[in-house]
Amino acid sequence: MRPSVRTNIPSGFGRREDMLPPEVVAKVRRFYAYQAASSFAIWIPFWALWIRGNLGSDFEFTLVDVAFWIGLLVFQLPVGVIADRYGRKRTIVLSEVFRSAGILGYGLATTFAGFVVANVVWSLGAAFSIGTSSYLYETLLAIKHESEFPRYIGRNTMIQLLSNAAGAFAGGLFVQALRDLRLTLFVGAALNLIAVLVALTFVEPAVERTMEPTYTEQLRQGLRVVRRREGVALLIGLEVFLGVTLYVMALYRPLYFRFLGLSDAQIAVSIAGFLVVAAIWSAFAGGISRVLGEFGTIALMVVMASAAFFGMYGAGVFPGAVLFQVPIYVVWSLQPALTTAYLNRRLEPGQRATVLSMGAFAYTLALVVLEPVAGLLTTSTGLLSLGLFLGVVTFVPCAYILARWRMTVAPWPAMTPLPSRLVGSGRVSRFHRLLERMSRLRP
Repeated sequence: MRPSVRTNIPSGFGRREDMLPPEVVAKVRRFYAYQAASSFAIWIPFWALWIRGNLGSDFEFTLVDVAFWIGLLVFQLPVGVIADRYGRKRTIVLSEVFRSAGILGYGLATTFAGFVVANVVWSLGAAFSIGTSSYLYETLLAIKHESEFPRYIGRNTMIQLLSNAAGAFAGGLFVQALRDLRLTLFVGAALNLIAVLVALTFVEPAVERTMEPTYTEQLRQGLRVVRRREGVALLIGLEVFLGVTLYVMALYRPLYFRFLGLSDAQIAVSIAGFLVVAAIWSAFAGGISRVLGEFGTIALMVVMASAAFFGMYGAGVFPGAVLFQVPIYVVWSLQPALTTAYLNRRLEPGQRATVLSMGAFAYTLALVVLEPVAGLLTTSTGLLSLGLFLGVVTFVPCAYILARWRMTVAPWPAMTPLPSRLVGSGRVSRFHRLLERMSRLRP
């Protein structure tokens, strides 16, 4: 989930937009419209229930989803290179086309094999979406407003989540009236074609990309960036360990709500309400990041998610346990937007989609391992153990990431050179004085 672009004509989005040129305002509004169309998904509360109702166990259910992530493992890196070489617009359009086909495939399938095929098609669409946030970032970069990206990505996330909430609520009314979960997938696939039409109107950002001569060298250069910039590597680690557990919770959420005794209509209304809360938080993503800084924002997300997962386990089958989904939804709305913002500011245009695809590759690989484990766990012990499992998987590795961040990326307390006037004795060299003056300059 992420924001969109801004300008210096009355745009209706706030006073800071008034500093952007009119053509950029048009691009931003178009991007917002695209995200709203893509996110209006009436099937969100019901797709997992539809698939699980046609399978024999939670383990089979997770294997179907793993097919999606295995497809991503195959497609992610090549598509990241393609996005850097051939531009963002083409990959965004292809992403929505394959996504529509995948949603339709879900509705048509009734067997394990059918769901696997639909998921592989959908995974190709997810792979091509890797250039979506880069399109927004580079649209701002072209007019030297890239520092505003966290604010716009937060606003974009708010639009996506509000559209998700509206879609979930509409889906609840749809199912309540027709009593057919499957129809939400057919209608959803048709509605997603609107996003394809909007994406076709995009204009490629005018930024220079320095490309490597071959695909292989492009991947090698991306790997060098990850290895040599610890901030990039740690953000990818956060994307893996925090993002994976949030996704597994999203996968199990309708099943968990039904486990707590909620009806299908109550599930849809609950998810819509939580999405609205998450949307409100995401609107302030840029402000949260600005006030707390990178480290403080990351720490906040880790603490909120871990506490909520452990709270789910501690609450047991108490219906009020659904409220622990509120902080999980908040983190789920902030984590992709802010992680992407922090990564984008550390990457160059010619490597941006390649490195982001490497992060997505690591995320996907972790999901391929973790999902079947979660499926085996809930099949053998029940859904109640899911909260404890996700809490441990979130807190332990993310605590290490926070410690490494403090040691290498943003040490605390900050080390300040001792001024030469405070040196008690001995002569201080001119070279030392020069270094001291340079250290006081703003980076």
